[in-house]
Amino acid sequence: MSAIGLYYLPTTSADTSPLPDLINRLTSRYNPSILPPWTLRQRLFRSTPVPSANPTTDGQVQKPSTRYLQIVSLPDHPQNSFVAITPTEGASTAEDTSTKSIATVISIPSGPSTDEFNQLLGSKFGPLWQSRQILAVTDGSTYQIGDFRVRAGELRQGIGGAQLVRGVIAEVAYMGQDGEGDAKGSAEGIITAFWQELGVQGAREFMSTGPGGRDDGFEDVRLWCRVLMLKS
Repeated sequence: MSAIGLYYLPTTSADTSPLPDLINRLTSRYNPSILPPWTLRQRLFRSTPVPSANPTTDGQVQKPSTRYLQIVSLPDHPQNSFVAITPTEGASTAEDTSTKSIATVISIPSGPSTDEFNQLLGSKFGPLWQSRQILAVTDGSTYQIGDFRVRAGELRQGIGGAQLVRGVIAEVAYMGQDGEGDAKGSAEGIITAFWQELGVQGAREFMSTGPGGRDDGFEDVRLWCRVLMLKS
């Protein structure tokens, strides 16, 4: 896989979703092969603010730094969950953090080990990390269109019956060879051109290139964490 692009489409109201229009455009423009559904899950924690004991040069108390810890399960790496922590420097809000790189990423086995880690955060490290939200994509649609694999699904917040649709996430993976010459020949340019041909408006684009780091999933985690932080 040369590159993946993620596209976030916000919901405009509680009663409407961009997903049906996106699926209709994909299936009417192309004749895609339908692949198995996909799932994604994020659990977000925020560090408990600790005021700095050192005043600034003008005598004011420094604003407490904030870190975010995300536990993410990705469809391409079902055997692992990933723990990502954002840096503290300059990140005072979730929106600020979404534009910054993820400083630390580790992997832990999925299943009981992930559950134990969640319990550890809540029981032993509760004073340090505050649970903020749970986001998930369940039963997302997957299509194969030539060298492209497209995933799309509703991003929902909450658990059980009380879930709120926060937007639609689409992942476009290009698995062909890069072209030569202009920008459209690059893997990123090819993905962008594919998305533009669908005519879907209002999406935010996030791009990650390979192949370095793709096998362990860390590069994918950093990309997904940037997108998921938008709705924190």
